[in-house]
Amino acid sequence: MLFLVLVVIVVVLGFFMIQQLDERRWQRYQFERDMFFRNHPLLIQDLEDFHYVLKLSHATQRKMITEQMLKVSTQPIYKKVRVQRLPETRQEKYHIQVLLNDIKIAELERNYAQQFGKCLVKTDFEIGRPIEVLAEILVLQKNSCEQICQMRLSLPQDPNEIVNLLVAEQVTLSSKVQAPQTK
Repeated sequence: MLFLVLVVIVVVLGFFMIQQLDERRWQRYQFERDMFFRNHPLLIQDLEDFHYVLKLSHATQRKMITEQMLKVSTQPIYKKVRVQRLPETRQEKYHIQVLLNDIKIAELERNYAQQFGKCLVKTDFEIGRPIEVLAEILVLQKNSCEQICQMRLSLPQDPNEIVNLLVAEQVTLSSKVQAPQTK
């Protein structure tokens, strides 16, 4: 009887240890996947026109002007930004934010984000891979002591066209990071 109790305890402890190891392996995979995504975002073809105008809050405008050291100019400044999906909420499946140097600038308009996300369901964007997009930034003098910042993205007017603009990937996640096997 004592031998049977010891066998059950060893089996339960072994199962618990295997479960913990698998959980750590999964967390490591997610970390490596996120690092890979950060270094290898999805790319889209640069459009000639900057169709999507971002609505920036006053605080965001001030932060961008200060941190990016932007000056008033009639010539626009072009920078690469990342468009990334946020975890879904109960109300909305797709919240998509725009990041400039890992600083959240704004979110895409709700209806545009929903269509944008639906078109990219079968890509890595669905699991968190950002898309690198060219942004046009214009800093204007509002009055004698205040500057404003406008930002437009090189995204199509119709979000359903985004799939056609994705550049073929040179490196895929599966070639760099192997997903843990499920039981």
